[in-house]
Amino acid sequence: MREEGYISPRQASVLLWFAILPTAILFLPALLALRARQDAWLAVILATMAAGVPALGIYLLAQRFPHYTLFQYCELILGRLAGKMVAMVFVLGFFLLNAVVIREFSEFLTTAVMPETPCLFFAFSIVAVAIYAARNGLEVIARCTDFIMPLLVAFIFVILLFSTPEMSLRNIFPFLENGIRPVLGGTLITWPFLGQVIILATYGAFVNPPRSLGWSLISGLVGIAFFLGLVTMGVILVFGACEASSLTFAGYNLARVVSLGQFLERIEVLFLAIWVAGVFIKITLNFYVVALGLATVTGLKEYRPLVAPLGALNTALAAFMYRNISEIRQDLLMVEPGWTLTWQFILPLLLLLVAWVRGQRRTGA
Repeated sequence: MREEGYISPRQASVLLWFAILPTAILFLPALLALRARQDAWLAVILATMAAGVPALGIYLLAQRFPHYTLFQYCELILGRLAGKMVAMVFVLGFFLLNAVVIREFSEFLTTAVMPETPCLFFAFSIVAVAIYAARNGLEVIARCTDFIMPLLVAFIFVILLFSTPEMSLRNIFPFLENGIRPVLGGTLITWPFLGQVIILATYGAFVNPPRSLGWSLISGLVGIAFFLGLVTMGVILVFGACEASSLTFAGYNLARVVSLGQFLERIEVLFLAIWVAGVFIKITLNFYVVALGLATVTGLKEYRPLVAPLGALNTALAAFMYRNISEIRQDLLMVEPGWTLTWQFILPLLLLLVAWVRGQRRTGA
């Protein structure tokens, strides 16, 4: 068996939060302010609605192939050879995504916290722990979120509540000053984050009961949109669109402005601790998915022997794919929207279309 465990619909929903939120709340508000200006929050709403399309496709595919992962029903729908090729595109997509996340993690710590420490040290540290966790299976990863999720949610509310004195409603006006086009531009750069909802098609096969997958998708997407919209709105209200667009780590900067009566200050240290825990879950989940997909495509019975080599390759790729944080921002603005639309939006919908035309479905694993 490649995976023996099962998770509840609630755990599946929370895992979806951790697959998207940690890096989105750190990088996305500033990028949105650059494109959509004071209407950045509107771009989050439109991107969530757009992400609902592949989410619906994932749900319909899961109903046709219950207990099968995305990598398995690629072969069932397209045949052995074409199915393996498409499954490898998904494996490659998650592999590259994880390299970007590892580099974002290490660049943030080097740039904002410990400038004298090389990025590679942080990358090695998080990957080593994530490899250990991923080898323990999906249930262990899901149980980790039970402890971290309440801290993450509580801290987002604390930051927003205590930064209220610094907020100004004038910063979100005028509404749609330059029309809808900048908002659509913001929606496009939000997609590489919200499109990662496709990850539920990989571990959704282990949700028990399978019919609750729809609830996991809806609650996961709504929760992500809610917290991402709140943080984006908070950044715009505190800094204004011009200043927010010049920030690199907008969520971190929002935590730094919190000051309550000279006794509650510098809570960005807490932000750092909770954010690192959230990114740890995201990287671990991506390792698990990539190893599971590669084991499926190659016909291996176990995914665990693949996790450590994939971790080493991911660390090396993360070290060489960017030179600095400016290149990461440029990649998120110009490259990621096109690449992620291909494998997170078009491919799943094509799979659903082919399965529907050919009338394919399975009732058991």
